[in-house]
Amino acid sequence: MSNLSTKIIIQSLLIFLFIGCGQKQSADLIVIGNIFTMDADQPTAEAIAIKNGEILFVGNRKTAENYKRFSTKVYEVPNGMVLPGFIDTHVHLLWGGIEAIECDLHDLRSAEEIYTVIRNYIKNRPDEEWVRGNGWEIPVFPEGNPRKEWLDIIEPDRPVILYSADGHSAWVNSKSLKLAGIDRHTPDPLNGRIERDPDTAEPSGTLREDAMILVGKFLPAYSKKQIETGLINAAHKANHFGITGILDAGIGEIDGLYAYRNLSRSKKVNLRISASQYAEPADWRKSLEKMKTLRFIDKNCRMNTVKFFADGVIEGRTAALLEPYIGTEDRGILNWHPDSMNSAIAAFDKAGFQVHVHAIGDRGIRTTLDAYEYAKNINGPSDKRHMMSHIQLIHPDDQPRFNELDITASFQSLWAYPDDYITQMTLPVLGPQRAAWLYPIGSVEKTGAHITGGSDWTVSSLNPLDAIEVAVTRREPGELKGEALLPSEAVGLSTMLKAYTIDGAYSLFLEDKVGSIQVGKRADIIFLDRNLFSIPSHEIHLAKVTHTFFDGNLVYEK
Repeated sequence: MSNLSTKIIIQSLLIFLFIGCGQKQSADLIVIGNIFTMDADQPTAEAIAIKNGEILFVGNRKTAENYKRFSTKVYEVPNGMVLPGFIDTHVHLLWGGIEAIECDLHDLRSAEEIYTVIRNYIKNRPDEEWVRGNGWEIPVFPEGNPRKEWLDIIEPDRPVILYSADGHSAWVNSKSLKLAGIDRHTPDPLNGRIERDPDTAEPSGTLREDAMILVGKFLPAYSKKQIETGLINAAHKANHFGITGILDAGIGEIDGLYAYRNLSRSKKVNLRISASQYAEPADWRKSLEKMKTLRFIDKNCRMNTVKFFADGVIEGRTAALLEPYIGTEDRGILNWHPDSMNSAIAAFDKAGFQVHVHAIGDRGIRTTLDAYEYAKNINGPSDKRHMMSHIQLIHPDDQPRFNELDITASFQSLWAYPDDYITQMTLPVLGPQRAAWLYPIGSVEKTGAHITGGSDWTVSSLNPLDAIEVAVTRREPGELKGEALLPSEAVGLSTMLKAYTIDGAYSLFLEDKVGSIQVGKRADIIFLDRNLFSIPSHEIHLAKVTHTFFDGNLVYEK
């Protein structure tokens, strides 16, 4: 080889190395502020450098500025804090988006308010075949049982179905009952209850659990446009609250699953998504085979999670209890026979699915833990990261089992304060001994179990800061003093921030990608307008997310 050729090769290599190093040392984005990384080895930092959505550097400001070029965008957050994006491990985002276009009864505190909203909704939609809506609060009505006659006065001619805020009851009018063929002779379906007039035994207008299906099966399907529009709007709302990752706890419709996949691919939904499909006791084997064909893992969206309902809810007397509700012989509804749940969870576990179970009563929780233990014994240990959500009433004997069985506890901690659901619908039917077992977040944390946070939106607020505050104070958001629900079960702010970031990421198999601010991870980060560690605990809910970045791209700015 000639000297000239050698010289050209060396020069080319130098140019390549220079350009490569220049690219490596330049950043698209630099963030400077009070950075809480959720990385145990480097808990705080002054600055972050980001390129192509990847975190290049985490550390001091001076070094970060070496990554600055003319095109670098610099954000300074001097008074607030910087965190990884929040991850909600139990949310109904798809359905929440669709519900927003229906009769919205959320946050209404009196029957008259509810009637007014229903009247106005019906008046403005004279051509709709059905009147459908969501969000009425069970404690508003006597014994949580609104009557059909009250809806008949407002709308006698069209069928009406209005789901409760917790999603476990439906309020219907006489037209709906007639359409479904429900009368005084109709037996309660398996895992459901038709509330009845105590004098006549006629259906009163409230349907619990699977009894809702008797009317719901007649509802027209949502259109593709309704599903996609609802999901896009809901995803924007999630970004507004700093949420960059979710587990949608039950899609139901295949069209919804495809909407998640397609809209995440087209970047119209800026979230890391784990979607789940339902398994029912009657046909779970068929569902397992179907889910195998639906399973996929994309860049930002995956479907490898199955959702079970172990029981119902305490306020509807459908949560499964080890001992009866006070003053009755009723122990609630256990949706799965224990042997059937054992077999089903073992089968889904063997097939490689993550299993996510709704369980609220102490019997529902114990039966689910037994099934997880059965699957582990049959199939052997595996890294499926099974989860249980809500877990309202955990018997003390079962609290250590979350850690022993490696089951993630997804708490909806916003419910852990003495609101009307607790004081009017829960404490009176449990008695003092069981009342001491409500939402034992602190006790479960002490066992070493993985704890994550979920909203269950639209059942309750989508804002993670609301739930974080209640977990820390056990009081209603904003309350400095006053009654708290089992304050000994409160946990620290750091615990809840981990629950909504790195521990949430772990539960969704994303801990190598997001959940903490570390070199090599994707830049899902948020800015808050105040430092949560520098304000009173009862003001946490007042903090606002000012910026949300997903993959290094700004997707929300206040």
